[in-house]
Amino acid sequence: MSRNEEEIYVPGRKTIDEVFDKSTLEVLYDLMNKDYVEYVDYPISTGKEAKVFRAVSPEGELLAIKIMRLSTSIFKEYRKYIEGDYRFKRVGRGRNLVYNWTRKEFSNLKRMHEHSMNVPEPVTFSKNVLIMKLLEHQGVAAPLLKDVHLELDEMKDIYDIVLENYRISVKKAKMIHGDLSEYNILYSEGVPYLIDVSQSVPTSHPMADELFLRDVSNLSRYFSKYGLETTEDIIIKTIMEEES
Repeated sequence: MSRNEEEIYVPGRKTIDEVFDKSTLEVLYDLMNKDYVEYVDYPISTGKEAKVFRAVSPEGELLAIKIMRLSTSIFKEYRKYIEGDYRFKRVGRGRNLVYNWTRKEFSNLKRMHEHSMNVPEPVTFSKNVLIMKLLEHQGVAAPLLKDVHLELDEMKDIYDIVLENYRISVKKAKMIHGDLSEYNILYSEGVPYLIDVSQSVPTSHPMADELFLRDVSNLSRYFSKYGLETTEDIIIKTIMEEES
């Protein structure tokens, strides 16, 4: 390894070491043996609960690997999203809580994808590792909506697509996102995709109404900022209206 290579590698290794402990490496090795992953490229996003890496499948397909941090203190506040979800009989403690959080996001993605919502296509999961198909924009990982500059007419199209997806989520998938904002929407080749659905809950969940109204408030705030004529009441009416 040359000096220049080493200078590049060391910071990257420090980043990777934050989530790649022995347990996670064993999970990734198992996923590679099962032919889900050929190799992992580099990190593409970082959050308080997880890091997302670009990876490649044995067939050459681009993947996004989301690795949940095993620092369980981060996830303690998230128990409320699992408790009351009829799909989870036990919330778990310690690492089991993290594993259930990963399983929850996979289950939510699968349910939403099956109803043709704009979400990353889930591939598989194991313990604290979730694999999805990578969303791209102009040859690189798709950016967050908050980081994209769009004209008013383009933003109007994005607004309409987001609300239609939320309508499908509520009416067909029976799911509430729970943390929807410009920070959890990717912009891929002109199309918005809803992401980070680990906290999403069924419409029967005790917190469903509260989370729904929070999503509506976030959407109203963001799209109003761009000059779109919208309000929380308009968004609720659009989402809740029945198909003609």
